[in-house]
Amino acid sequence: MKTSTKFYPVYFLHGTEDYLIEEEIKKLMEQTLSSHGRGLNLHLFSGAEHESQEIIQASQTLPMFSPYRFVLVNEADQMDEEDVERLLRYIQRPSPSTCLVLRGQSSGPWKKHQAKFEKAGKVVEYPRLKGKALVSWVKKRMEEKGKTLTEDGANYLVEVVGDHLQDLDNTLEKIFLSVGESQAIRLSDIEGIISDIKVNTIFDLTDAIGQQNLEKALGILGKALGTKVIPFKKEETTKYDDPTPLLLSMIARQYRLIWRVKEMALHRKDGEEIARSLRMSLWNVKKLADQAKNFSELSLKEGILKCQKTDLALKKGHGPKALLLEKLVIDLCRPDRKAQR
Repeated sequence: MKTSTKFYPVYFLHGTEDYLIEEEIKKLMEQTLSSHGRGLNLHLFSGAEHESQEIIQASQTLPMFSPYRFVLVNEADQMDEEDVERLLRYIQRPSPSTCLVLRGQSSGPWKKHQAKFEKAGKVVEYPRLKGKALVSWVKKRMEEKGKTLTEDGANYLVEVVGDHLQDLDNTLEKIFLSVGESQAIRLSDIEGIISDIKVNTIFDLTDAIGQQNLEKALGILGKALGTKVIPFKKEETTKYDDPTPLLLSMIARQYRLIWRVKEMALHRKDGEEIARSLRMSLWNVKKLADQAKNFSELSLKEGILKCQKTDLALKKGHGPKALLLEKLVIDLCRPDRKAQR
């Protein structure tokens, strides 16, 4: 227990990034309570179920066999205005021997009282990390473990694992333990390590087509058509009565993206410019640029035309849907000799 560390008597932690909120609560609890003192000095409440008077009573009670008492109120954003007003009176004159933490998905009824709250304590918002902020968090997390992770490696990790911080942290720990004495971790170091956790998403299908990998593309397509389940990320899956329209749409989208990246690169635009223009990560742009080497501009136009013809055939019922889509994938994955010219 680190009783010498400064902390506020009251906190309001809100936002959708639960993992970061959980971490902050754990840190505050470790600063205020020892493991053997938690049985007598830790109180858990729900703002949706408990009245503020119960919370105030626990917060005003002197700690037993411990310098501090810890009071956590979950769902504080669901408290009614009357309870908020009552608890606010305590917050303006809090007990110095209690750490009261309010937690919510949003600021809720507390928003208009934030200025009063901050005179006695601390308000922190934890929005969901996305884009560069998420990549920076991944790199910083690895630095905290004593190693550095390249930008490409961090982008790849986010692309494969998703944006759930718990999953990312678990994967970072696995990488940390696997690389041995290496201090700098590169993309090539982690691809093999995390390959076993990667699932076949719809983006793996479009990437396989972009890489002209027929066997992989047909394997993923067959699974999607058979199960009618389309994963976008490993934690985000949706079942469709008829997955063919979505699959065709995503294949056509991949061709359009490869075409745009190739065209912009020919106009001397660098990766960062292209990423900003297309609103995607630099790692994704580099991946598309590598795939663009497999295609001539003519073959990309032909690929988009084949997608349009397949769409028309599907709508007019010119054959079994699965067969039409499989034929399209086979046509798109044929080697393009014009790309080498």
